[in-house]
Amino acid sequence: MVKNNDEFLYSLMKEGVPDDIKHMIMNLSTEGKNALVNWYDEKSEFHKYADLVLNVYNFGIDTENSMIIYHYTTMESLEKILDSGYFRIKASDYMNDPDEFRWASKIGKSYLKKLGANSEEIAAFESMINTQPLNDSYIWSFTKNEDSQNLFNVYGNKSGVAVGFDLKDVMMVLASYNSNGKSDLTQFKKGDAFTFPLQVEYEKSKQEKFIYPVVKEWLWAYRSSKDDPYDMKMIMLHCSKNISLFNMVFKNPILRQEEELRFVVTRIGEGGRNPKLTVGGIPYTKCPITTEFIKSVRLQTGNSYDTNQVKKLFDSYGYRNVSIYKSNIPY
Repeated sequence: MVKNNDEFLYSLMKEGVPDDIKHMIMNLSTEGKNALVNWYDEKSEFHKYADLVLNVYNFGIDTENSMIIYHYTTMESLEKILDSGYFRIKASDYMNDPDEFRWASKIGKSYLKKLGANSEEIAAFESMINTQPLNDSYIWSFTKNEDSQNLFNVYGNKSGVAVGFDLKDVMMVLASYNSNGKSDLTQFKKGDAFTFPLQVEYEKSKQEKFIYPVVKEWLWAYRSSKDDPYDMKMIMLHCSKNISLFNMVFKNPILRQEEELRFVVTRIGEGGRNPKLTVGGIPYTKCPITTEFIKSVRLQTGNSYDTNQVKKLFDSYGYRNVSIYKSNIPY
């Protein structure tokens, strides 16, 4: 941790830095200097929790290894999926949970208030997160739990099913389709999408450990943005990208029974939305399916469909290798 901000900033401004830039930097407020030092000091708390690539890795899931994961839905929805030949994946800000894709922002705004931020600063924080490039994102939810009474109750309505997939297959098909067939990230352009899996984090103390340094850095940068617009805008944008990532991976601790992991598809754009399709005003992306894509189906206890009906349904669409089970939950 840097002990003297002025000495550290002087050390950064070597020969060739214009005098007017040096003057601007050294006349920043304490908050502005703090923001710059945090940005350039690789040992700062901010640096520790705001490395975007490292955070994706920290909360990510290794898709090189095969593992069966489950998506909960209803038989009626599953029949429509088989008929269409693809899964519809909803935009992140249209999910069932009203706090979905907002949980980290909610914690962040609460912390801003504790730091003394005014209503204008809080509104600017929210606006920047809502308009930054990661916003055209879509979430497909899964769990490792093949027999979740909680998820059957939420999504089943007595016709629930847990549809099993291989994690590796989902990553391969979803990524290829939404990148428009590209595998080299350097060739991605507007309209292409990155796909990455995340393990949802429910522990509030861990969430706060990541969010607080980023929010504090954002506030310092915002308050200094008129004095050093170039550096502070860069810092604020980086902070807003991290908060958006945290919105993708952090959820309300009360929902921990879902044990959710999710695939996120983030389309490259300029702050707008470019969905693969729109239904009823809701934007979606898609994941095409083949007869080998679905591995198993587990029926909710008390399901109005029996295993023979489900087998006939899959057979009618050419799915011959889907294992069909009844839930082990007694009621």
